[in-house]
Amino acid sequence: MVREVAAREIRSRGRTKSFRLITAFMVFVAVVGPIMLAVWPSGGDDLRKVDIGVAANLDTAIEPLLVTISAEQLELTFVPLGDLNDITTDEALASGELDVVIEADDVIAWNKRPDLEIEPYVEAALQQIAALERGNAAGLSEEETIGLFQPLEVTKRFVDAPDTSEDDIRMVIAIIGLVVAFMLPQVFGQLTLLGVVEEKATRVVEVLLSHIKPRTLLLGKVLGLSALALVQLTVVIAGLVAALLATNRIDIPPSIWGFIPMLTISVIGGLLLYNTVFALLGSLISRQEDASQVVLPMFVPLMAGFFVGQFTALGDPDTLIAKVFTYIPFTAPMLLPVRMARDAIAPWEVALALGVLAVSIWLLLRMAGRVYEFTLLHSGSRVSWKQAWLFARGSDLSATPTATPAALPENGTG
Repeated sequence: MVREVAAREIRSRGRTKSFRLITAFMVFVAVVGPIMLAVWPSGGDDLRKVDIGVAANLDTAIEPLLVTISAEQLELTFVPLGDLNDITTDEALASGELDVVIEADDVIAWNKRPDLEIEPYVEAALQQIAALERGNAAGLSEEETIGLFQPLEVTKRFVDAPDTSEDDIRMVIAIIGLVVAFMLPQVFGQLTLLGVVEEKATRVVEVLLSHIKPRTLLLGKVLGLSALALVQLTVVIAGLVAALLATNRIDIPPSIWGFIPMLTISVIGGLLLYNTVFALLGSLISRQEDASQVVLPMFVPLMAGFFVGQFTALGDPDTLIAKVFTYIPFTAPMLLPVRMARDAIAPWEVALALGVLAVSIWLLLRMAGRVYEFTLLHSGSRVSWKQAWLFARGSDLSATPTATPAALPENGTG
């Protein structure tokens, strides 16, 4: 019966117009994104034009140095200060006619503040002129002075040299995995909740419970919507991979493909966990207007895991909070793929985290199944958290009006 319930959920939700439109939009973005990157024109090779005012006694020394130092970055035009047409240096800077003025071998004039792109080249040229003058005063030739200030070429040797391009790709994949693990449980979890509330409001659940047990209905609904989410994810990833391979824009390292199974397992775990919780929350209410009251606590671990996952993907993946969140069931689906993509988690840590997640899902399904039996046919006011906790514990609830199991025919609609 679980299979039939899951197939029913897939058919009913998968045929909706909203699901098809969202899936089509996600595939469109996944396919068009790499194509746009491939056809988007790169930045031009035009150099920035810079007008430099130079004092007459410096032009023969400073101009060749500046041209050599900034040859590949700037297109320089030198304007002797004596050629300014009846305007002062300050006026030329204020009007933008000149970008910078070299008034002396130790004086540089700017308009309001130094231009960070020009300043290093101008100062480097002046420093070199000063070094040559000091070397000449000390009796050194120009070649000897330049050799004296020539920087030492240091050879670097790495035992395990990182591939920076692969690190960048890992970071991007970590962010993609985080967004997927964050969005899918949220979207399909709320879809699960609203489906339960809708079935309660239309009394469809009464017909269903006359043929199957509440726990079977719960398990089928969770598995069906989780499978539907995976179908959507598979279609989107297939479109993205096809676009990347077709454009050949990004060289994906072979080691990255090992990340996809980890992402899939994490997403499945997150979907089963959160869909179970949202189905449980849906059984506590009878109106969609009350949904915001019961789902709010579930956004706390989702947002916490998302923010910690962001810091882990973009920063240090070995922080204490990232390691702790890896073993918390409600945040593990987001942290596991991120740390896996950053190559910052050992195999035994992955096994332990997945084990904790699997046990948590099993316990949660058992607890939700107990609550489901007592609340699924309840209508009217929202079932309190205290009552839900008592149902989950299997305590003596004979004094509670809503405590009659849903499977019994005499319970009515609560």
